[in-house]
Amino acid sequence: MSSWDAVAKVAEATRRLNKAISGRRLPDKDLEEIAVAVESLASRFDAGSQRNKLDDMLTRPHLAAIYAGQYTPLELEDGDPIEFDPFSVAGGEYHPAAIGLSFFKESDESVIGQGTIDPMFAGPPERVHGGVQALIIDEVMGALNRMRGRQAYTAYLKVSYKGPAPLEVPVTFRAWVHSIDGRKITLMGTGDGPEGRFMEAEGLFIQREDQPEGSDPTP
Repeated sequence: MSSWDAVAKVAEATRRLNKAISGRRLPDKDLEEIAVAVESLASRFDAGSQRNKLDDMLTRPHLAAIYAGQYTPLELEDGDPIEFDPFSVAGGEYHPAAIGLSFFKESDESVIGQGTIDPMFAGPPERVHGGVQALIIDEVMGALNRMRGRQAYTAYLKVSYKGPAPLEVPVTFRAWVHSIDGRKITLMGTGDGPEGRFMEAEGLFIQREDQPEGSDPTP
């Protein structure tokens, strides 16, 4: 087992624990015993060396190429999964609190993120927190930029909520290229569930100066 396989197993177990803590009731005595056990595990991590996300990301060839300023679009077929960022809070297998989305190429200019959102990410009862929705669509837009071989940073993100976003049922977030003006990339996004659309978004991303300038998307 590689070190990253081990990290993935610990992260998966921690996500299960997070969901159990937020979604299950136990007697106080059991909770106190669990708290002692978790504190003991946390102390073992405290004794380890400090991790740095950038160093971690540079271990992934595609991410390392992008961070080196190279224009490296992913060669994928429509419908193929995208390894956007394994450390992502939206869907990274190495993130201990990841929401659990998966990313897929829809076309050369669009990406979808799909999954089921756990109640631990609720805002109002039985509804996904609005801030979590904004985080997710920002990550889906980030996956689109990465798929296209771009490293770009969010300049603004406007989210319009159209209705309640459901928990524990399949939802789909979509992002696509609206326009490109030099280093400025404008992306649009939506979120949909079984009962219809619950959010729309517009984001402006600024591409790194040391990457080749983009061009208008193919109609």
